[in-house]
Amino acid sequence: MISLKKNIVLLCLMLSSAYLGSTARPTEQIAEMRPQVSLAELIPTTFEGWKAEPSGGGQVVNPQQEKMLNEVYSETLSRSYVNAEGYRIMLSLAYGRNQNDTLQLHRPESCYPAQGFVLQSKRSTELTIAGQQIAAVQLETNLSQRYEPVTYWTVIGDRITTFGFSKKITEMEYAWHGQIPDGMLVRVSSIDRDSSRAFEAQKQFSEQLIQAVKPEHRNRLIGGNLTTTQL
Repeated sequence: MISLKKNIVLLCLMLSSAYLGSTARPTEQIAEMRPQVSLAELIPTTFEGWKAEPSGGGQVVNPQQEKMLNEVYSETLSRSYVNAEGYRIMLSLAYGRNQNDTLQLHRPESCYPAQGFVLQSKRSTELTIAGQQIAAVQLETNLSQRYEPVTYWTVIGDRITTFGFSKKITEMEYAWHGQIPDGMLVRVSSIDRDSSRAFEAQKQFSEQLIQAVKPEHRNRLIGGNLTTTQL
């Protein structure tokens, strides 16, 4: 029954896509509705006991090729933060102004193995950030002796969504309203053999980070209604 329902929805999506392609193309960009601010300005360098290390001081690894980053994303930001206990969290943001069929966010569970990492596990989780439930994904990866647990989530337009079926439906809903959504991938990770400790630290870091971001910009990172968007 679930498979049948999914197939019906997929058929509707295909018909909708064909209709949009032949009669109308979305023209209103969600990115233009937002206050214009760079990621470097958006994300504070110090908050709640965390402090960004000088450039090159951390060990942030971006598992995506620079050429692809430049082609797919409008802007990226990578920083390494450390707290008073010396625990290090690596933050990576990837933002794309136009989420269409050719310019798409790339999921870390595909990009990490492409760069030599072993994907040991993957699971869905929920984070409570600024009073919102965030659907996130947790990965356990390693490259030789580098064990790197990862937590990430994605925002399409003003909505938290997972990759695959859910993401496609969200994009189609925007398209039906003549809108082109932007996309943000938020990834936090740490080099730690103790995954449970790492995921708890990443959860705490994420909550404190979002609370430190100005309220008018938080929807870029955790979703939230844009008054001009009616879905």
